[in-house]
Amino acid sequence: MKILLVSNKVKTYNLGFQNEIEPLLEAGHEVVWAADFSSFVGDRAEAIPFETRHIDIKSSPFDKRNRSAYKALLDILREGGYDVVQSSTPIGGLLARMAAKKMKIPLVIYEAHGFLFFEGAPLINRTVYKAQEHLMSRWTDVLVTINDEDYRAAQKMKLKKGGKIFMIHGAGVEVGQSRECDREAKRAEIGLPDDAVAIVSAGILNKNKNNRVIIEALGKLENKNVYYVVCGEGDEEAELRALAESLGVAERVLFLGFRTDMKQIMLACDIFAMPSFREGVPRALLEAMDLGLPCIGTRTRGIRELIGNDKLLCGGSSAEEFAAAIDYVINNPEDCERIVARNVEEAKLYSKERVRAEYAAIYEEVLK
Repeated sequence: MKILLVSNKVKTYNLGFQNEIEPLLEAGHEVVWAADFSSFVGDRAEAIPFETRHIDIKSSPFDKRNRSAYKALLDILREGGYDVVQSSTPIGGLLARMAAKKMKIPLVIYEAHGFLFFEGAPLINRTVYKAQEHLMSRWTDVLVTINDEDYRAAQKMKLKKGGKIFMIHGAGVEVGQSRECDREAKRAEIGLPDDAVAIVSAGILNKNKNNRVIIEALGKLENKNVYYVVCGEGDEEAELRALAESLGVAERVLFLGFRTDMKQIMLACDIFAMPSFREGVPRALLEAMDLGLPCIGTRTRGIRELIGNDKLLCGGSSAEEFAAAIDYVINNPEDCERIVARNVEEAKLYSKERVRAEYAAIYEEVLK
């Protein structure tokens, strides 16, 4: 079969998408990938072993440029020969399913990497975005979810006649990784004192990732030897720097930008923090769990299931709760040993091998 895969902005192939797409290639299907590759790290012609098409899909549903993206998808489909349209991001999924309906594509697959109308979401998410997903489900043959909450929500949607709903274990991560690291050298490289307690986060710096609550928590800790290592780029960086300065913790917040050595940075740190307001199944959190870090995070879908410990789960806006969770990790080393052992076992459930097998089983069933 010939499959058009549609997604929003893509930075890498081998982090997530590879486990989704390679089972298709191995089964002999032809794949064309339409996405925004403007921020791709490296040469996609060398990194991606099949045809790609760049289109300017924007993540905001209100961006008028998505009209052009929709027309570009129609032009690709008019070339003919496509049997399946498969999409995996909210706006990519919206535009792809609209285009598939117009062009009468026989099979439509949508992978929900985290519905926007999650428990505790803002009102607009629980109304407008929920209505959008329910409408789009009527144009969907196969709906793939990645966590329990979304799977339950999908059961209430009305798919096309004969439609099927599946759940897989995220995008798949490397587990059982080596923990070899020259901790002292890496700390020196990034400007982290040898005796500091280091918290690390990874991801784009935006409001959803909520790095500000960890910076605020630093200001509330009595222990002034706790540092925060922030890995990632984004529009919030200037505001986060200003916040750290205003709280008098700027010297203890290290902004490292986009990094390709996250494994070594995690191993050089002591605690991983995932303070996001919304996640699907966060890869960075799973990688930290596999590497043996105690993890703290927000009490929200996709994070609470993985961390599974009330002492380490916090309200997204509560710097006090995050400060208490940090103190708990620092002051309870024996309990943290049990937490780490549990984290390592939990991460195994989300291995890339398991996820690839889950994708392969779904494709075998629906792409006959």
